[in-house]
Amino acid sequence: MRVLGIVGSFRKFGNTEILVRETLLGAKSQGAEVSILRLTDYTIKPCTGCMRCVFKGSKCHIEDGAEKIFSMMVDHDALVIGVPDYILGASGILKMLSDRSMGYMYSKGTRELAGKPAVGIVTFGVKGWEGLSRPMLSIFLLSLGYRVIDIVMANAQGPGEIVFNEDILTRCYENGVRIVRGDREYRGEPGICPVCHNNIVEIVDLKVRCPVCEIEGCMVVEDGRLKVKFNNPENNRWTEENIKKHYEVNVIPSGDRFLSLREEIKERVKKYREL
Repeated sequence: MRVLGIVGSFRKFGNTEILVRETLLGAKSQGAEVSILRLTDYTIKPCTGCMRCVFKGSKCHIEDGAEKIFSMMVDHDALVIGVPDYILGASGILKMLSDRSMGYMYSKGTRELAGKPAVGIVTFGVKGWEGLSRPMLSIFLLSLGYRVIDIVMANAQGPGEIVFNEDILTRCYENGVRIVRGDREYRGEPGICPVCHNNIVEIVDLKVRCPVCEIEGCMVVEDGRLKVKFNNPENNRWTEENIKKHYEVNVIPSGDRFLSLREEIKERVKKYREL
């Protein structure tokens, strides 16, 4: 088995990289072949929104390191990815890579990464300031089809201080072992959503919705406590069937529609060019 570790931090051998490497050590102890890369060693340019990867099924036309990274993900059987939390969100380089991943979400009816196991790691300095970092990492993994078996939230402020947290180190090492042994059940902290395990919801008139997985539910009172219950979590946006439907019904037909309107759009845009 080949396991790839990805570090989304600019700090070499900081808390994020330490935990990624600890997870890889667990995988290596079970005979896996492990590799590691730092996103910051690659140039990752912004997505231009041309949609060639979806409409034509072609590789991205942008010449940078993104295609190399995705190719390595395809060539490995499992993924361990770590990102630090910056100002209530995952480091920007993760979003840059995520924006470039559309061709790997669904292209010509295939999803090359679907079903592969993944472990996510988020390091943050102050409790209560994790913000949207975990949902951002979940979205990256789930959109590509990975089966997330854990997202570790690790609190450490100074560079390298995570080495004193034996519980987190042990959990990461065991995650590496679990990946190789084939344990695919989610073992992370319980969240509100039973699919992405994140604790954020949209609430309208006591009805709730997970903005990550697009499943709905309601607020109920049980044992004197207000709780969230979701309906039909199996029918979430990340299933193979729903991703296929999203692209074939919502995305791909938009190409022909745009082409039919292109000349009219050009006419209507003229006034903005003259501003």
